[in-house]
Amino acid sequence: MPKKGEKLTSARLLKHNRPPDDPDGARSATFGAAAAQLSPDQIETPKQQELLAAPEQATKPSPVQNGRLLSTYVGLGLERDKDNEKLAHLDFSFPLEDAHDGFLPKKVKAALEWLKDQDNKLVQITGIPPVTLDIFHAPSAKKPELHLPGAEFTKAIISVIEEVGKGKAKLVWRFAFRLRVERTDEVIAFAAWHDGEEFWVTMPPTQGKLV
Repeated sequence: MPKKGEKLTSARLLKHNRPPDDPDGARSATFGAAAAQLSPDQIETPKQQELLAAPEQATKPSPVQNGRLLSTYVGLGLERDKDNEKLAHLDFSFPLEDAHDGFLPKKVKAALEWLKDQDNKLVQITGIPPVTLDIFHAPSAKKPELHLPGAEFTKAIISVIEEVGKGKAKLVWRFAFRLRVERTDEVIAFAAWHDGEEFWVTMPPTQGKLV
């Protein structure tokens, strides 16, 4: 006990409250003897925690849902046409998969099939008809963030990329494209602040069919 008027410091509290030292291993010997009296079926074997599934084994969501394509919006560019009209271009990119069949311009599909048969790294596609671009935040969203009829392809490239992970290398065909649209306050308000984000897009032709 502390003397009258003496305060217990943290060190003294520890000294008064901690269990006595066991220099001769008496407690260890007692526990060991108790454990020796248990039969094997009375001793519970520690269970290893279940391992999480490897990332490559996780279920991958479809890149096409409700007819909308999951795309990365890369960024915005500004330009003018020959009549000095103010325009903007929006860049997008996404890897091509079997799920995209039926949702792409036919020239893109033909270029992809050609590239897979050739020993080339990329192919540039020209002459794709204008499309109506709708950009959604989610595959189930009712209202698009942007609705842009008459968007023109000014660049469309399919390139082969080799992705190297923990397993063997995998070839990925990436479609990168640029759509030129009228420069409006609505377009700039969206396009200037969402670069690098993912959106769900549809781009049927302004006239005619994609396939």
